[in-house]
Amino acid sequence: MLISNLLTYFPEEIYQILMNYFKDDTEEKIKTLEEIRLRAEKPLILKFNKEEIIFKMNISQEMILQTLQKVCDNSIYTFQSQIREGFITVKGGHRIGITGNCVIEDNKVSNINYISSLNFRIAKEIKGCSNKLLKYVLDLENNNIYTTLIVSPPGVRENNNFKRFDTKN
Repeated sequence: MLISNLLTYFPEEIYQILMNYFKDDTEEKIKTLEEIRLRAEKPLILKFNKEEIIFKMNISQEMILQTLQKVCDNSIYTFQSQIREGFITVKGGHRIGITGNCVIEDNKVSNINYISSLNFRIAKEIKGCSNKLLKYVLDLENNNIYTTLIVSPPGVRENNNFKRFDTKN
């Protein structure tokens, strides 16, 4: 992943802070970067797989809107269906989660107004991450896949104590 491509979505002030941060030990930092969090009137946060870096600079509402404009290529309207889903997918498979006030019509989200935060989730391949799970998902004797639902609390990436609940009684 080229971090410079992702950073082009940010306003100049955020861009400079992130470029300065990533100028040293860039490869290791990029490998472990999971999220870039922008929340109105809160500090800029970088979430890595084992730590969070909290910058002293608070993000303004204007910075969030500028970022959203860049993500949407200056046409928020054309991204309305993705915004309704609560995220926008950008080049490289990265997803940008959107938080704001939902407008509900006919029990469905028709829009998100007053966007107050953007959460850039960094897409990456993690080879072998599911190897421990395969014996619970694949029925090799019958060349089949078990009916499976994997659930975990938010923020939990690894759980070696999960159980497979068999649907057979």
